[in-house]
Amino acid sequence: MVISAGLKDCGTESRVDGDWLVYSNQLVLTNAEVPSSKGSLIVRWASTVIPIECHYKRKQTVSGEPLTPTWLPMTSTISVFGLLHFSLRTMTDGCPSPRSSSVYQQGEAVFLEASVEAPLHPPLTLYVDSCVATLKPDPLSLPSYKFITKHGCLMDSVLPGSSSKFLPRKQDNRLCFSFQAFHLNKETVEQMFISCHIRATLKQKSHSHLDKACFFNRPTFSWRATEGDDALCGCCASEDCSTGHTTQLNTEEKHEADTAVGPLHTLLRSHWTGHLSVNH
Repeated sequence: MVISAGLKDCGTESRVDGDWLVYSNQLVLTNAEVPSSKGSLIVRWASTVIPIECHYKRKQTVSGEPLTPTWLPMTSTISVFGLLHFSLRTMTDGCPSPRSSSVYQQGEAVFLEASVEAPLHPPLTLYVDSCVATLKPDPLSLPSYKFITKHGCLMDSVLPGSSSKFLPRKQDNRLCFSFQAFHLNKETVEQMFISCHIRATLKQKSHSHLDKACFFNRPTFSWRATEGDDALCGCCASEDCSTGHTTQLNTEEKHEADTAVGPLHTLLRSHWTGHLSVNH
């Protein structure tokens, strides 16, 4: 996006600062709400005022080249400017492309991709904090099944016979995971909604107890991290993952949203032997 305005437009003020002629103004970003579609969300940013200054040398010869403004670096603007577009969608096996059908057999792998698009931001890394399955669009309705909790612990992967897991990342701003289609009641055909709280942070070299994607690896009978140190996943077997060392980030560098996909239709398959505990 390009904003073009004359030096004396929009209330620009001028002053002399030593050998420089300085024109100054402010770019004001206010709260905005953009329509969303297909279960995706557009996050609103906080109101922000960004100072802008244009500096000219006061002493120039008449035969000189046209004056070129020298823009002061505004490194603070890159972390607050622009919209974040979060989304959650169903994918084909392995997450190569979006899935056209919403029908699954009980026990079939459901692949979901969470993503964030932020063309005006520095590189972001996406995390899935939590996910819950419900029979209604309301994520607080009952019955429900919380299959991702504790800031990125895929609890469904602990169940006997489960193949649920986070897939290795192909892009930092996308994260794909799978779980087995299940029923919350005994209906032959059941519609289900998946609601997830997802979060984006500035790309970091290290991960933390809050910034992780963990699943239970049955062959090793241990929690594994999709990336980073597996030790970060140790809290998945405890009551809380909020404690421990975390990377301190400015609040302007953290963005989150609630996303949803559905309804998904699950067909009952009588010979499926998986087990599931739900909240009533």
